[in-house]
Amino acid sequence: MSNIKNGVNLTDIENLVNGIKENPGLANVQFQAKSTWGGSTKANVEIGPCIAGGQDISPPTRKFKMVVDEPGVLGGEDSAPNPVEYLAAALCGCLTAGIATNAGLFDVQLDKIEVEVAVNFDIHGVLGLNKQTPSGPLSLHYKVKLGGPGAAEAMERCKTTIDRKSPIKNAIHLPLQVTTDFELLP
Repeated sequence: MSNIKNGVNLTDIENLVNGIKENPGLANVQFQAKSTWGGSTKANVEIGPCIAGGQDISPPTRKFKMVVDEPGVLGGEDSAPNPVEYLAAALCGCLTAGIATNAGLFDVQLDKIEVEVAVNFDIHGVLGLNKQTPSGPLSLHYKVKLGGPGAAEAMERCKTTIDRKSPIKNAIHLPLQVTTDFELLP
C-alpha cells in the first residue's frame, strides 16, 4: 500500500532511496532534451529518456513535446513561451514539487502552494548594444505562498529546505560545468 501525503507518493520516494542505497550508481541521473528548428525563432523540443546508472528508466509511454518561441519584438511569432519563461516555469515546478514533497516527508498538510518567479534582464547585452552588459539574467526573485492547517514554522521549513536543495535553483545559482560540441549536418 502506498503512503501518499499531499498527493505525493512517499512510498515511491522511499523505494528510490532504498534502491540507491543498494546500488549507488542509480543516483547518477541524466535528463535529456533535443530540439529541431521550426522556422523563425521556433524550436520543437522533445524530452528524451531519463537515464539512471547508465540505463534508460523511462516507461515507453513517457513522451513529452514542447514548443519554444520568442516574442515578436525579438523576431519570433510569440506562439509559445520563450526559453527564459521556460526557465522560470522550471523553477516554479521544481519549487512546487519540492515543497509538496517536503511537506509530505515532514507530515505537514498543505492546502495551497503558489510560486511566483521573476527573471530580470538588461537586454542591451543580448542585442549586442553594450558589450559590457551580460547577455544572461541579472537577477531572479521568487515568492512562495503556502496555505494549510499546519504551523507556520513547519510550512516555512518545507520552503527553506527546498531553497537549499532545489536542483533547478542550484543549476541557475551554482557554478555548473558546461561543455559543448559542434557538427555540420548533411
